[in-house]
Amino acid sequence: MNRLNSSLLERMAARLSDHDRDEMAIPSYLHKNPALRWMAWRRLEVVLEHLHTECAHRSPANTTLLDFGCGTGVLFAEEAKVASQIYGVDLVLDAAELLLEESGLDVTLVHAEETERIPDHSIDVLIAAEVLEHIEPLGPTLQQFRRWLAPGGRLIVSLPTESKLYQLGRKLAGFEGHYHHSNARSIDRELQAAGFARLQRHQVPLPGPASIYWVLTYAP
Repeated sequence: MNRLNSSLLERMAARLSDHDRDEMAIPSYLHKNPALRWMAWRRLEVVLEHLHTECAHRSPANTTLLDFGCGTGVLFAEEAKVASQIYGVDLVLDAAELLLEESGLDVTLVHAEETERIPDHSIDVLIAAEVLEHIEPLGPTLQQFRRWLAPGGRLIVSLPTESKLYQLGRKLAGFEGHYHHSNARSIDRELQAAGFARLQRHQVPLPGPASIYWVLTYAP
């Protein structure tokens, strides 16, 4: 994948509050520990593996993608390879705006409070990477996802396990915020209860106790 360079990430961080900088994982992408840097990028690489698998049979010219909780826009360049129209949704768009200024990528940024601009049944692929664990209650958001997704659409998510290993990684990375009340397993259950059929699941970096993130694809 195309990784954002350190200079751009540092300039993004300068535009953000400490909380937003941390939630967008900028310290992890820049961390001096190579294992932590690798983990930060690896989870995104697996998200993109799911994306490219899902889009292998789709024409980019006829594909619309929504990046929900787009953060820095770190996935935009790869998303542009498989979709002709991309929406980036977040509560804080400062970092993504800087990326678009410098990259020239064609992405429509939408503030999370203005998502009525996105037509129902218009999204072929919806990505929600490291965001659903922040939303409570989750039900209304999942209902919105179902309204946005077109027939045959797909939802790709990445979620933290909140395991002891995950919590250790956060501590080593210097994050001091609270841990999330929900986790990959509980959110997966809630997605399936809301009518999403799980098609794929990868545990990152390894299955079982070594799993820090789950990356999953669903059909509505």
